[in-house]
Amino acid sequence: MPIFRLMRRLGSPGTVLVFALGAAGAAAAGVLLPSALFSDAHSFAEAGATMLSPQWRHTYHDPWLQAGPFELLVCLAGRTLGAVGPGTPVALDALGALALLGVARHVLGDRWRELLFVTVGSLGLGVISDTFEIGHPAELFVTLLWLLAARAARRDRAVAAALLVRLSAGFETWGLLGAPVLFLLPRLRSTVAAGALALAAACALYAPFALGGDFHMFELHWNVAGTLDAYVLGEGSAFTWPMRLAESVIVVSVGSAVAVALRRRTGAVTWVAPAATSLSRVLLDPVRYGYYWDPALVLMLVGFALVVASPRAYALRLRARLPAAAGRLEPGFRPRRKGSPRGEAVSAARPL
Repeated sequence: MPIFRLMRRLGSPGTVLVFALGAAGAAAAGVLLPSALFSDAHSFAEAGATMLSPQWRHTYHDPWLQAGPFELLVCLAGRTLGAVGPGTPVALDALGALALLGVARHVLGDRWRELLFVTVGSLGLGVISDTFEIGHPAELFVTLLWLLAARAARRDRAVAAALLVRLSAGFETWGLLGAPVLFLLPRLRSTVAAGALALAAACALYAPFALGGDFHMFELHWNVAGTLDAYVLGEGSAFTWPMRLAESVIVVSVGSAVAVALRRRTGAVTWVAPAATSLSRVLLDPVRYGYYWDPALVLMLVGFALVVASPRAYALRLRARLPAAAGRLEPGFRPRRKGSPRGEAVSAARPL
């Protein structure tokens, strides 16, 4: 039966139980926290319905709408599934939980303790309930795409990394701030090419709406409210899209610096660099809401899962790597030369 094939693909019984717990926890969050007072989910779903109708040209008529096409579709899917079943809050929160666990399973492997840590952490910190309660699933989905893009870049898969960054921009335009993960590619030429591809592909997502003649997304102005920008521009000052571009340059620069500094030092750069990018965005944004911290929280949950959930196993793996690293520091070890598959042992009396 399909359900049993799906369970086998998920992995061990423990992993299957964690997925079930995540879905149940998301459903409970949807039932217990169904408030739509601050949620944009219904408005985004309406915009998604417009996007799929003959009136699609008017999707971005209102400058208030800053959600990308993919975010509109996710909210519309949540409303559609909720209408035939448990309700929109449950459906949307469950979509978020399953997406998070699916990516965590891909990143962490079939380790139920680590997946349990991510599940309990995301539920306890409100990341999952924010999917409906705030109605911006992009905060979660963009983060997951950044993480996958970073892993693809570290494996020298430039096209995949670029397209994943492009997909994140399809949820909200700030997804392009994930460009620093492209510096994890081994060659600068690949980074530049991947960045150009990501930007061009992202523009292609919004081009039909812009060419349709009723596109006003970039006319929105924000009022600076209690953030770092208030010290520079003044409380209540208008924050325009050109200012957003300046903010983006700083955020991308910070994230890129972290990526370049750590890419040859630790595999943790795949979540540290996106987390640094996200935190820089929070600090420089003209407004600050609680859910803005969700991307960094998700990345830290996944990043620290191996250490917190299974500290002994992590220590053993780290210890196994130390002798090899220590060997490279021995006086009699010569670093690998071009054309040589491994380092060479030389006489300690011969200077290196």
